[in-house]
Amino acid sequence: MTEKRVNRIQNLAILLLTLSAVLLFANLPLFGALSDQSLLELARDRIRHENTAAEAEVSGAPSFVFPVRIVYTNDFARLGADALTTHSDEFERAGTYLGEAMGSAYGLQLITEADFLNALRGEGLYFDFTAPLPTDILSGLLGISAPENDLTSVRRMLLAPTGEDDARLYLQDGAGTYYRCFTVVGSPALVEFLSSRSGNAADFAFLLGPAYAGLSPYTLILSDPAPRGALEAANALTDGEDAFLRRAEFNAHTENRFTESSGTVIVREVSSTLYLRPDGAVDYQGTDAAPDSLYFVAAAEAGEPTLAEAAAAAQNLATTLLQDILGDAALYLSGASGAGGRYEITFDLIADGTPIRFSDGSHAASVAIEGQRVTAFTLKARRYTLTEDPALLLPFAQAAAIARVWDGAELLVAYVDAGAETVLPTWIAE
Repeated sequence: MTEKRVNRIQNLAILLLTLSAVLLFANLPLFGALSDQSLLELARDRIRHENTAAEAEVSGAPSFVFPVRIVYTNDFARLGADALTTHSDEFERAGTYLGEAMGSAYGLQLITEADFLNALRGEGLYFDFTAPLPTDILSGLLGISAPENDLTSVRRMLLAPTGEDDARLYLQDGAGTYYRCFTVVGSPALVEFLSSRSGNAADFAFLLGPAYAGLSPYTLILSDPAPRGALEAANALTDGEDAFLRRAEFNAHTENRFTESSGTVIVREVSSTLYLRPDGAVDYQGTDAAPDSLYFVAAAEAGEPTLAEAAAAAQNLATTLLQDILGDAALYLSGASGAGGRYEITFDLIADGTPIRFSDGSHAASVAIEGQRVTAFTLKARRYTLTEDPALLLPFAQAAAIARVWDGAELLVAYVDAGAETVLPTWIAE
């Protein structure tokens, strides 16, 4: 054997020993807060995290948020939680069961409202999203594929155990139709989860006798509602008009910018016009959108975006324009309708889990989409600041007595903005 070959073998042996040592070192457990992981495991987790982030960025999937109320009914108590959103830890825990139920649902069948209410009397996990949600958007929120059935939207859902069998899922859609289906959620596990919950005592109006018979049966009454402080409100464009124009892809220094006698600022571009009202309302009209524009709607099928794709584009537009000027408020998708490439997407606001309503019944933002472009929008640029000033609500019994004039109205707590500097929570009937 030549000296050259011997050197090669020695070098190869040294390389293999080095690689072996590195591999052993990478698999050694660490100390301290990371003592349950090795360097190799940490590297794998990092790669997984980066890949997940990259996939999210490529897909452009929006992080929708919705207000939600949850009721836990076990064999000895009914507990409820309001002032929650789908980003709350409470929903993260309960949503695990909802995701499993929706992802495995089969055998969808029509039922009556009486069937739904009867199921509400017994044990179960109940979700009220306060407004109908498209099922494909809710499925994306829960991390599951949209169920293969004719259900297009969901307003309320109840997951009910059935002895030793798998749990049943009850649903009310946006049109007020009721359904029931089978799931693979184990009833024993669901019962155990319900038994472990704690919180405020709760009840539905239909279980409280004739005094509340005039209300919607789904009106939720909590023994100790979440405390809510007053909001301070202001026009967010007073000192930020130019910054808003840049976000909206308009030239803040264009010659085609003028102010009407009413105080409305009008800014024109080649194929679009923006109207900035004195009260902070903004209107847009446009006829074209470049592929890299804020007003372009990405779609897997050219010219025909789906409802989910339209909602994603509308949310991207609304959050880009309003991003940090809302203060302590946040946008949530409150409506999505349309077909064939024509959609109307609406957004409302929540502050600390409580919806904000405008006294004129309008939305915080409304976006019209035709094909792959936004053709119009209206939004309110208002900044809200949570204060520690206590806000007293009427006792529920008094609010219910007043609401009798609206037969079947559902009572809930919301901030009502009438354009003043202070916005207070109050009972509203929907």
